[in-house]
Amino acid sequence: MAAVVGIDPQKEEAMTGLKERLVSGAFLTNSDTGMLLAEGLARRMKIGIGDSLILYGSGYHGHIAAAALTVHGIVKLPLPQMNNQLAFLELKNAQFIYAAPGLITSLSIMIDNIAHLAQTDTAVHTLINKKSTVMTWDEMMPELVQSIQVDNAGGLIMVGILYMVIAFGIFGTIMMMTAEREKEFGILNGIGMKKNKLIFVSILESFMVSFIGVIAGVLSSIPITYYYKSNPIVLSGDSAKAWVSLGIEPIMTFSVDPTIYLSQSIIVFIIALICAFYPLFFISKLNVVSAMRK
Repeated sequence: MAAVVGIDPQKEEAMTGLKERLVSGAFLTNSDTGMLLAEGLARRMKIGIGDSLILYGSGYHGHIAAAALTVHGIVKLPLPQMNNQLAFLELKNAQFIYAAPGLITSLSIMIDNIAHLAQTDTAVHTLINKKSTVMTWDEMMPELVQSIQVDNAGGLIMVGILYMVIAFGIFGTIMMMTAEREKEFGILNGIGMKKNKLIFVSILESFMVSFIGVIAGVLSSIPITYYYKSNPIVLSGDSAKAWVSLGIEPIMTFSVDPTIYLSQSIIVFIIALICAFYPLFFISKLNVVSAMRK
């Protein structure tokens, strides 16, 4: 038993990169009468490049679908379920074999930005007739959506803990910088410099250090994220099995969306600004005499 999929080779390659998964043989062309087999299916049936395979099934309106096809290529698919049961035919050839000229069972639409999913869904609904069904990816895979929501909840907790660590780190640095200069503040205040100016200078200093730190962090992270976007991390072991069980390719990719850098840098900068107000309380309660004796 196998699932036979009719594809437009050029459009399929542009959408899914199927040609890049070719492990042997040649990819289909627009006038090809051969077939592509998934690696697991070919291994299970002990079939290689150039071998003939008899396709037998049920066509449109109960017609018998039967054909002798030559294996032109073998592709390795990421998910075991797909890799063990998929075969690909050129779309027009599949329509001829299944006695369904000009017909298709499904059409996949790939959008550039996931944020436009709702708009695209609405637009597609207005273009098709009522006999066809339009489903977004989350409607087709509700279990995956639930898994993503659980993962996002865990991610928010981890991000919250990370922000707490960052906040304590920044606060500890500013507190140490302020405490070490207590004598300096006492001397400056003793020779006539007002506390409000001392507070302004300290906060300005903390602001500049925080700003430079955020900019340096963003600039240093950009080449790292771009590297891992081009060279994603391939998971293995139990982690890979868990991802595959959810129907997800076990590859961890990185995003270089500018809004991620912007939002995270703003959050860290706000944390730094809040911590920068510590000198205000420290200097306002400063005892000039005791500070000068330290």
